[in-house]
Amino acid sequence: MLESKPAQSGTRTRLAAVATGTALVAGAGGLVLAGAPAANATVFTKSYTYVCGVTAAGLNLNNHNVGVRATVDLPSKVAPGQTIAKRTTSITLTIPETLRDATYRLLGARKAGGYSNDASVTIAAPGAATQTVRIANLKSAPVPVPPNVGDAWNIPTRGDVPAVKIPTGARTTGTVAMPSRFTVRATIYNAAGAVIDKPDTVVMNCAFGGDRTLAKIAIGKATAKIASAKAKPKKIRAKKTRAKVSVKLRTAAGVPLTGKVTAKVGKKTVGKASVKNGKATIKLKKFKKKGTYKVKLTYSGSASTTGAKKTIKVKVRK
Repeated sequence: MLESKPAQSGTRTRLAAVATGTALVAGAGGLVLAGAPAANATVFTKSYTYVCGVTAAGLNLNNHNVGVRATVDLPSKVAPGQTIAKRTTSITLTIPETLRDATYRLLGARKAGGYSNDASVTIAAPGAATQTVRIANLKSAPVPVPPNVGDAWNIPTRGDVPAVKIPTGARTTGTVAMPSRFTVRATIYNAAGAVIDKPDTVVMNCAFGGDRTLAKIAIGKATAKIASAKAKPKKIRAKKTRAKVSVKLRTAAGVPLTGKVTAKVGKKTVGKASVKNGKATIKLKKFKKKGTYKVKLTYSGSASTTGAKKTIKVKVRK
């Protein structure tokens, strides 16, 4: 494929397509929920080979096998309804020596970069519809082409991954998969910083037909806690006052809190209320006698969260 003599315009275009297209595939392959490692994160690394049909200026330049190595950190466990925050995705591709030599020596390229605007990842789990997540601003800034034989040519790429909400019906295990196909548009630059040929004239249509699984994430209930509970008013009188208990619940960010909170004194239920926006207000039955009562609060939990319990003391006056 490569020539040892100065390239003609057609060959130059073809080499540009291979070199710069290959470089940008790293970005397309890196469409994963990557970001700063979280406390409960697991790092996943996997390699793939995409088949990319290359065209330049409308000419068919055949297919090329392109290897992509993706590394991503993801929460080791998520809950139904939980939101994985917006983050940046990144990946690095090392270009082989044959492409480095052809790009630098035959094409006269000193920098290369490009972008993909149609790439995405999928997130699937039993009990929920598969989500397709489009990545914004996925690109490789122009980076130097190494001049010497054996020099490593590493090209970093970055993109913006929007916040992803795990469906409330999701259960057991979530699967994050690489894109089945994407399009790359690439540009190369000479020593003066001028574009060689035309911007975005190199197009690669890449596809992968094998197992695209990148990561599997456990899906389980988030732990709920009763963060605070307080009875009002301050002066509660026997046989006269119907006290209210304000309950605030807490769990992982973005996980919806639904269900009920029940109040009991001993085995007797003295009130209950539904949870809305993480809060519940329970109107208690009147206490018949003065004294200090232990009121046990029990949150029922939901499909997304565990239950929770807390006991408070309520002082009742005569």
